[in-house]
Amino acid sequence: MIRSQTLLVLLLIVAVIIWGSSPVVSDDATGADDVTPEATAIALNVVPTLTPSPTPPPTSEPTIPSTPTPSPTLMVEPTPISTEVPVATERPIPPETGQEQSLIINRGESGRLEVTFTFDAGEGDGYTVEILDLLAEYGVAGTFGVTGQWAEQHPELMRRIVDEGHQLLNHTYDHSSFTGFSNGAEPLADDERREQVESTERIIVGVTGGYETSPYFRFPYGDYDAAALDLLGELGFTYTLWWSCDTQGWNGFTPDVIVGLCGSDADLGGPGAILLMHVANENDWNALEPLVEDYLDAGYDFVTVEQLLQP
Repeated sequence: MIRSQTLLVLLLIVAVIIWGSSPVVSDDATGADDVTPEATAIALNVVPTLTPSPTPPPTSEPTIPSTPTPSPTLMVEPTPISTEVPVATERPIPPETGQEQSLIINRGESGRLEVTFTFDAGEGDGYTVEILDLLAEYGVAGTFGVTGQWAEQHPELMRRIVDEGHQLLNHTYDHSSFTGFSNGAEPLADDERREQVESTERIIVGVTGGYETSPYFRFPYGDYDAAALDLLGELGFTYTLWWSCDTQGWNGFTPDVIVGLCGSDADLGGPGAILLMHVANENDWNALEPLVEDYLDAGYDFVTVEQLLQP
């Protein structure tokens, strides 16, 4: 019994000694500064909890996606495009010139917002069908300068051109230069020139059932002299059609260049313009619709040469 009490007393003494030697963490702020967290954790065998560093505040205000306010829709009526084929009407009466020589026409002088598309045909049908389809789609009347040979080879196209209200020009029989200036050939004699014009007129009247091209004529290559103008006046061809703008598709000009050269804002285009194109030229065909759209947007009417010359 005595030994047990003695042992109990010793244990109490040891406990007091151990308790007195343990560090006391004070709740006081000053005392807390003297105790490092690492030492306390090691002494108590406790794994310290790592507190993540606070995320620094943004340096600028965050972008808040905004819901766009819908703008009112502006309803614009589309420009109507005629889908009707032009109907052939009675041809205008050519104005009198009072001159014996054929008069060269390169632009209409009425001041109206009008443009004339002319298409020369002498070397294959090319894009004639496509051209006629597009002109019909837009309700555009054109003027076709045809050779006698072309008329002989394409009678159905000739009849379609007339039936759809387009104009025809006498463009000689085989596109021979009257003067030889452009192709280096010998000039045509007077009787050869006469035959070029008269034979073509007979062919055109025959294949179309009576259409007469006089008093409108166009020289091949634009080559002429005073004697040629005298002859045409004698034969009843009062007007020799020139042009205000040659598209030069034959010279490799691309559609964009052609529109810039002959469009409604171009010096060679504009009111009264007569545009020269060719049915067999791909550049001219590809430029046709952009040109039509350009003149439509500018408020122009599309007329034949006959209509262009009306006062």
